[in-house]
Amino acid sequence: MAKEFLSQKGFKFTEYDVTKDRVALDEMVRISGARSVPVIAACNEVMVGFDRSRLEEMLNCIKQRSEV
Repeated sequence: MAKEFLSQKGFKFTEYDVTKDRVALDEMVRISGARSVPVIAACNEVMVGFDRSRLEEMLNCIKQRSEV
């Protein structure tokens, strides 16, 4: 869901397969405290899971920062 949503909105993102990349898994757990996906980090926020309205807010933050 998150990947499709971000793609539809035209945002580029980096995807990590934490089942195959131990360094990415360790970083995910370090920043989120969670072992579940997705973990989305943007605008000094970390979101675990997919929450459409919260992700919209994060994307608005990114847009505002890039327009300055």
